[in-house]
Amino acid sequence: MKISTLFFGELEVIDEEIVTFTQGVPGFEELTQFTLVQPEDSAPFSYIQSVQEGDLSFVVTDPFLFFKDYDISLPEALQAELKIEQPEDVLVWTVVTVNHDFSKITLNLLAPIIWNVKTKMAKQIILHDSEYNTKHEIVLNADSDEASEPTQVEG
Repeated sequence: MKISTLFFGELEVIDEEIVTFTQGVPGFEELTQFTLVQPEDSAPFSYIQSVQEGDLSFVVTDPFLFFKDYDISLPEALQAELKIEQPEDVLVWTVVTVNHDFSKITLNLLAPIIWNVKTKMAKQIILHDSEYNTKHEIVLNADSDEASEPTQVEG
């Protein structure tokens, strides 16, 4: 199927590339079908693009690239809901926020997206009783895609 998107123009999406968010995405619960877009020039960032609403995509990244000690555990109920059988079936994404002049980039470590690559099911969860918050700042090294030491931003 072809979808018309705000940032990527027209995209060809095959059924095998569609991931179903079991309860939609918080704030967009009615939107359940997404696809991952990974432009080469945007690494280490990717996009989760809505298949149903071409104007909606989220910038995401692998949090472990920036926070080596990021530690989450998945409740058994979530593992059952997403039909997770093996740890290697799971990708963890965090939503990226960039301010208007691109001088500050933060990751939402409090609400990661858990993505089962085998079943093509995903869910954004909230880590209750966690030290993580929605704005953990990262700084990219200007000479590469490598991140420098991250800092946490309160608020």
